[in-house]
Amino acid sequence: MIEFHVTYSGMDQASAAARSAVDARLAACANIVEKVRSIYRWQGRIEDENEILAIFKTSDARADELGEFLRANHPYDTPAILRHSGISANADYERWIEQETGISS
Repeated sequence: MIEFHVTYSGMDQASAAARSAVDARLAACANIVEKVRSIYRWQGRIEDENEILAIFKTSDARADELGEFLRANHPYDTPAILRHSGISANADYERWIEQETGISS
């Protein structure tokens, strides 16, 4: 199982990405966390912004495709798309992830 953590500037963007990824079976599910505070340097300035965090869960087999999808459809010039590999979960949940991403029946 692989997780992607991706930040967005608004709920509409995060929700649209989550629905599209799940609809395309690139992700089995996505959790959306409101009001994540991000502090970072951008173009020479320290920024302090509220963002939305989306956590996408997918199978190992669909991870590359999901990563490409997230990058191609993200509105930021330099989005934070963090891929977390080697995550384990209970066997039933991992089977569900694989079924929902079209890997097994």
